[in-house]
Amino acid sequence: MKKKSQTNYEIAEDKANIKISREIKTLHPVVVNIANNLADIDLIRFIRISPDYLKASSETTNGRFKIPITKPDHPTAIGVCLILDLAYKDIQFYEINSVIRGYGGKMVDAVMKALPKDWNAVIIMDWSQGFWDKMKERYKNLVIL
Repeated sequence: MKKKSQTNYEIAEDKANIKISREIKTLHPVVVNIANNLADIDLIRFIRISPDYLKASSETTNGRFKIPITKPDHPTAIGVCLILDLAYKDIQFYEINSVIRGYGGKMVDAVMKALPKDWNAVIIMDWSQGFWDKMKERYKNLVIL
């Protein structure tokens, strides 16, 4: 992934290592806001944006391509993977992991405060044992299927 010039958006590359796919010609303003909010979380150091998803994490995989780690139950990483459905104004929480209490809520807060009022966040499968129910109480535009 090649770095983009900052001609049409301001993104917090000074706070996190942000990689943007070459396929993206222009970043959607909601995606820019989400990336900036996630970069403001002190432990999030890596963000990768593609046309279909955004991944943010405290750690990356080893190897040639550094992918932010968002796998649930990872022993050390704090991260979130979002599926972006910009045409339907939906953001889906695909994976989320937090080994330090409170950072799951911080990541959800960062995403939710970046969403306009007519956008929804969607949870397809809830295996959290109550976490998403607490988040649903905070945010009315969070949909649990």
